[in-house]
Amino acid sequence: MAAPAYTPVPTSNPFSGAFPTPPSEGVTPATIGLDYIRKFREERLSSLRPFAEFFDLNRCSKPNSLASATSRLNYNINYFQSNYLLLFLGITGYSLITNVMLMFSVGVVVGGTHYISKVPPEGVVIGQNTYTARQLQTGLTCLAVPLFFFSSTVGTIFWIIGASAVSILGHATFMEEGVEGDFASTV
Repeated sequence: MAAPAYTPVPTSNPFSGAFPTPPSEGVTPATIGLDYIRKFREERLSSLRPFAEFFDLNRCSKPNSLASATSRLNYNINYFQSNYLLLFLGITGYSLITNVMLMFSVGVVVGGTHYISKVPPEGVVIGQNTYTARQLQTGLTCLAVPLFFFSSTVGTIFWIIGASAVSILGHATFMEEGVEGDFASTV
């Protein structure tokens, strides 16, 4: 009986095209953030519905059945998607402002990350020691874990999820579908 034929394993890296290219010179985290905000404003906030329509109390009523509630939920989540995103961001901002320790922790991590991004390849001298960017990142992580633990981050995240779910699902369930929903179902 003959041995099976040998098939060589490819030596090329299968992940070579999967990773993003490093940013070009002059691109900083701040410009990336500003580009993201500009893109967010153009794409998401362009479909923002008027607040008079969002808070129209004449269209609020109790759904008659579970099918009616489900229909309203599906319609309103798609129709008021940008408004609900703005509501979620508002709840998140409120929770950050009211939890000063969490806001301080986020500031330390964002500031530390910004400082570490400016460290030259040869490192930075602190006292008599020279630290590389990787060592500073490790130190920032060791500082951030207890900071976020003592600022009750997990409780704040669950509060944001709960408050957003109650607000968004409650609004979407009790707000009647618009007239355009009737026309969309007949076409």
